[in-house]
Amino acid sequence: MMRSKLRISAYLTRTRGLANWGNRATARRWLLAFAWLCVFASMAARAQSASSPSTDAASAPVECAGSASVDTARPDVETFRCLTPHEQAVAWRTWIDSHALVSLQDDQILQLMAVMKPEAFVDYAESEMIPGDAYEYDMFRQERLFGRWPDRPDHMLIRYQDSPRKIYVKWLPDGAHAGQEVLYDETLDPASIYGHLGGALHVVSARVAIDSRFARAQSRHSIRDLGLQFIARTLVHDASSFRAEGLSEKPTGIELMTVHGTRQLAWTWTATSGAPAHYASRVRLLFDLQHPWPDGEAAWDERGRMIELIQFENVVPRNWDASAFDPHNPDYAFH
Repeated sequence: MMRSKLRISAYLTRTRGLANWGNRATARRWLLAFAWLCVFASMAARAQSASSPSTDAASAPVECAGSASVDTARPDVETFRCLTPHEQAVAWRTWIDSHALVSLQDDQILQLMAVMKPEAFVDYAESEMIPGDAYEYDMFRQERLFGRWPDRPDHMLIRYQDSPRKIYVKWLPDGAHAGQEVLYDETLDPASIYGHLGGALHVVSARVAIDSRFARAQSRHSIRDLGLQFIARTLVHDASSFRAEGLSEKPTGIELMTVHGTRQLAWTWTATSGAPAHYASRVRLLFDLQHPWPDGEAAWDERGRMIELIQFENVVPRNWDASAFDPHNPDYAFH
């Protein structure tokens, strides 16, 4: 795996200097997508048989008396073990916000993961993982559609509000489908989206049904699935399915890896089947240990093929005014 990381790093270093890439920003995005895809692909075989960490910290008996006090600067395994699932979720978020996890060695983080209760992962997703009700972020997305993996990822700017659900999406120039824009406002029309294609067809904006074939032509997801809340809700749904099958909702694989020079904590769930019981046969979330929300998500089908690869960047909480979801906003190109 180390040789694989070195090869990726060397490839990125050599390629940045090539003149035929043209625009340097576009090259950076392509290389970033390449690095993510290589890392996920190289981990696929190992993840099939990976299991949650089994360490002495996970199995050693310990006495837990009274309520434990969490040190925000120095995470402690035995203290963490004695917390309730909700307290563990809150403690994990506290350590992320204080950047206490960044200085830990890999084995220290895995020891904490080993004693994290299954319910705590779900509690963290529900109550601690999301930056708030409204925010803005960049998304790089590739999905397998009709059996085909796309050559280029979409790069999308997304302005999101969860309650009530309002979404603005713009496809940026360095990704596929550049120039498209879409608006959704469930307070005005929950059953349709308003938007236009890119290129020469951007002059025509129209309203189409949210679940129409046209609206789903580029993604198996509805526009309502955008937003980090969707990941949290999916994790909660799958946890319920795991429990119904007599399985633990704790990730079946927990490990640390390096993605584009950043250490990432990976939580991987391997299910007995894909949809509809579970989101996918295998799902992985990546966290950079500096922000509560995931940096990336990947999913595989029952045949081991990657069906989805998503990266989140520049997540910024917002307090949107009405213009953010108004087609007449002068920053938008609806006609």
